[in-house]
Amino acid sequence: MSIQESKHTILRAPVVEVTLLEDRAHVVRRGTAQLAAGVHRLRIEEVAPVLADKTLCGAIAVVGMADDDDASPQVSDLRLRRRQVARSQERTEKTQDLQQQRDELQVQIDQVAHQVDRDRRRLKAVEKVEQAICDELAVDVAWGRSDHERWQASLEQCAGELRSCREAVIRKSHELERLKQENSRLEQRMREASQLRDEIRADLDVEVVVASSGTYELRIDYIVPGACWRPQHRAELVEDTNGTRLDFTSEGCVWQATGEDWRDVQLIFSTERPSLGTRPPELSSEVLHTQRKSDQIQVQVRQQTIQTTGVGGEAKPSDDLPGIDDGGEALELRAQHRLDVPCDGRPHRVPLMAFSDEVTIERVLMAELVPAVVVKTQQVNRGRHPILAGPVDLIRGGGLCGRSKVMFVAAGERFEMGWGPEGAIRVRRHLDHEVEESSMLSSWTTQNHTVELRLSHLGGAPISLQVQERVAVSELEKVKISVLRDKTTAGRVPDANGFIRWDVTLSPQERKTIRLAYRVKKHGDVSGI
Repeated sequence: MSIQESKHTILRAPVVEVTLLEDRAHVVRRGTAQLAAGVHRLRIEEVAPVLADKTLCGAIAVVGMADDDDASPQVSDLRLRRRQVARSQERTEKTQDLQQQRDELQVQIDQVAHQVDRDRRRLKAVEKVEQAICDELAVDVAWGRSDHERWQASLEQCAGELRSCREAVIRKSHELERLKQENSRLEQRMREASQLRDEIRADLDVEVVVASSGTYELRIDYIVPGACWRPQHRAELVEDTNGTRLDFTSEGCVWQATGEDWRDVQLIFSTERPSLGTRPPELSSEVLHTQRKSDQIQVQVRQQTIQTTGVGGEAKPSDDLPGIDDGGEALELRAQHRLDVPCDGRPHRVPLMAFSDEVTIERVLMAELVPAVVVKTQQVNRGRHPILAGPVDLIRGGGLCGRSKVMFVAAGERFEMGWGPEGAIRVRRHLDHEVEESSMLSSWTTQNHTVELRLSHLGGAPISLQVQERVAVSELEKVKISVLRDKTTAGRVPDANGFIRWDVTLSPQERKTIRLAYRVKKHGDVSGI
């Protein structure tokens, strides 16, 4: 068997699959060719010039029947050749086109400016005629002549001419301003076109060795920077006669400026983060010091978030224990359809998952955080994949009503979403402090706190809502906090985390007041509160 070197051949190997990571992309190209036995040099044109050369990887395999299968085909050489392409011709053509548009626009500007000048001269002439009529009318009155019908007809005709001239001046002035703005935009585009620079383009040269003739498939893999993706979501609240439904859509927002267009590709969205690396953290020595405990207890008020892993999974009659949350597991989400992602650096949203769920609208008031009643819903992630943390566009009533965010939600898990304030309810919160001095025989000091919430319903239909307030939870024996039930609405008491809740129903035009009173007692050794 003799092996001969073949001539250079252009191979069409388009991008067929792209795996998007946090700050880069893994690109796969595939192409087929009919090759005879020997060495072949293939060239793939218009490859991303920013690709990392050390990540280039190629493989070749037999697709059709071959004459001899004793030796496997192999890629013997794979390298990227970058070249600088002058864009002077493109610059000239683009500049000429913009110059022609600007010349045509300048003709329109001159015509409209001439019309504006003519209408203004006409307006001044009509104003002079009106002044002359008024002067003549004054002379007639001075000589005792009276002709009301002629005066009225002259003044009405003059007023009509004035109104017509003013409308023409205003209309033409607005048109002239619009044309000048368009001319400014064209000049900006001409400046940008004149600053076009030469660009770098790249071709991929592949050398393969084939032992027998046949149809072969070549696969090229490489990593490119300048591409990333982030999860984004869209939630639409549909309210009709059949109830309230939430339509939730998860999307992947893609940006890419790699220098190559991705046409009809399969996108895979990965949550892996290779940029973090695998280097272990450095250990440092920690020096411990001892000191005498102070007789004075210094305390601080600490804001603590109640940590939860979610609202909980969908209720199912099962005796199995709940599984482990896989929020830390790397995921791969595939786009539902093949699509195009041009190299323009703009965001392109790709649908990944969609589901619908029946929901119930709830209204919650946490006046300490926001003095407004917030509308919220609770729903179940009925999709096949988890919902990744990201922003959510809120659609209600057929239009965008706000923008929120969602944390990681596993498949089958419940989660909550807020839909903005309830406009029909007004809220006012007032906090009052009262300090009682300790007696001579006691070392305890008492502080009384009163929270007053005033609610006003301005709508035309009854509204039910849940009101939440909180009191501090003491972790020290020398600080005691207790709720005064006789001064608190409905005598409510806090739960283990210090939250107190009331279920309130407001009729149209109704007002209600909710009070919370609690007492803080601290020992004389305690300071800081």
